[in-house]
Amino acid sequence: MAMESDDSKPWRVLVADDLTPDGLEILRDKAEVRVFKGMTPDQLLAELPGTHALIVRSATTVSREVLEAAPDLLVVGRAGIGVDNVDVEAATERGIAVMNTPESGATTTAEHAIALLCSLARNIPFASESMHAGKWEKSKLTGVELTGKTFGIVGLGRIGSIVAARGQGLAMRVIAYDPHLPKDRAPEGVTLVPFERLLAESDFVSIHVPLLDATHHLFDARAFAQMKSTARLVDCARGGIVDETALCEALENGTIAGAALDVFEVEPLPVDSPLRKQERLLLTPHLGASTKEASRKIGVDMAKQIVNCLEFGTVINGVNVPRIPPDQAEEVAPWLDLVTCLAALLTQAFPGQLESLRLDLQGERVQRHQESLGVAALVGALRGSRQTVTAVNARTAATRSGIAHETQRIQVDGAFVDVVRVTCVLDGRARCATGTLLGRRGLTILELENASLDAHPSPDMILTFHDDSPGVIGRIGSILGERGINISSMQVALGGDSGAAAMALLAVDSPLDAEAVTDLEKIDHVHRVARIDFRRGGR
Repeated sequence: MAMESDDSKPWRVLVADDLTPDGLEILRDKAEVRVFKGMTPDQLLAELPGTHALIVRSATTVSREVLEAAPDLLVVGRAGIGVDNVDVEAATERGIAVMNTPESGATTTAEHAIALLCSLARNIPFASESMHAGKWEKSKLTGVELTGKTFGIVGLGRIGSIVAARGQGLAMRVIAYDPHLPKDRAPEGVTLVPFERLLAESDFVSIHVPLLDATHHLFDARAFAQMKSTARLVDCARGGIVDETALCEALENGTIAGAALDVFEVEPLPVDSPLRKQERLLLTPHLGASTKEASRKIGVDMAKQIVNCLEFGTVINGVNVPRIPPDQAEEVAPWLDLVTCLAALLTQAFPGQLESLRLDLQGERVQRHQESLGVAALVGALRGSRQTVTAVNARTAATRSGIAHETQRIQVDGAFVDVVRVTCVLDGRARCATGTLLGRRGLTILELENASLDAHPSPDMILTFHDDSPGVIGRIGSILGERGINISSMQVALGGDSGAAAMALLAVDSPLDAEAVTDLEKIDHVHRVARIDFRRGGR
């Protein structure tokens, strides 16, 4: 085990499988990093307390038991694509984000599938083995052309789409089965067909779907019986999608002509596995994402995502939260912060039971992140509730508490192109706050209860409701000064729909205690003082 301890770094990251040096360097710049590969389940459980982020590849299983042993865990990073070794449901229940790197190894895995396809078509590995054995079996190893052949792809996600494009580049007729993809969303030149038709028409089939209950043993004896006797199968997806026993029988009986597997139900593949005895079966030891380029990119991307999540609360490539693509993270991050702050401002400023929340979005920039921003509003509104609420479980927590929530797009005339508006109904009364981003000034609160402001969220703020009378603001400043609390900025406005004649929103350099709030509320003409905490409580 490699371990670095640094009390100045607030985050602790446990790396349970291989991660490239470049990725580890990024993590070590921001966190205390422990690298402990090849742990037994008991060792993993012992290492988890105090851990904020856990990074795994395919070798480590993150079960419900593992998650329950990690009370401080905020995020599980799967360095790779498949997350079937992570109990996503259990993580979601605990508010733990699960993220992967779906794009980092997509090209490499797709290229491996095409390499296996070509190898099967021309019997390349079998020819090489024959030559090394001193033979010259030219006629026995006659292959088939790919040009004009029908290439069936099961699953048109990131990898499947790349494989489809490569197949088209080989002048193949590409058809695909993907029940989750509308016909009008298929890549150009790719025909979506039912699964049975794909089996019947394809000369080559490549699998690119996750392992789920619905895809377990998707390729079984019944499926093989529907394929051409000259068909060849490639699986670079996940072990368990192909019924290995049925595949052996299909190869032995000549039901299909050949197959190539890079993934297996049990890994490493047992020495005595019947698969090893099949002459027309090409085997590789899960090499799909095993290139220098992919390994480096996966490590670097995962490290950056973990740092983003821990430092800023932005979940990139989330599996159990609305997905934010890496190339959009920089754009959406400040809007997530703004929406969270606006919702937190309302529920902290105005007492009462939260009954519903509505987020209005104006402008293309914010409207394209509708789902993520809607979740951020719930996180802000539910801060301070008895349960830990993050972007992972915010919608579940709201539903469980009977809080209605919606996000809608609006278009109204105004001075700003992109605007967000949060409305919370508290004890039957609607309260609202509006904001935008203003260049270098960043997050800006434009309105509170329809009163105009130009305020910028700060970790600790005070909101006072008072009469519009001379001397009130001065007295507030005096009391704070007497307590050694500095005011870094202040916005004063008429009360709008708040119920008071005037309001003041002050940013202070330290939080107020209850006694300070009481002293402020004793000032003549001050009706109420609310402490506003904009520190990130998890997004």
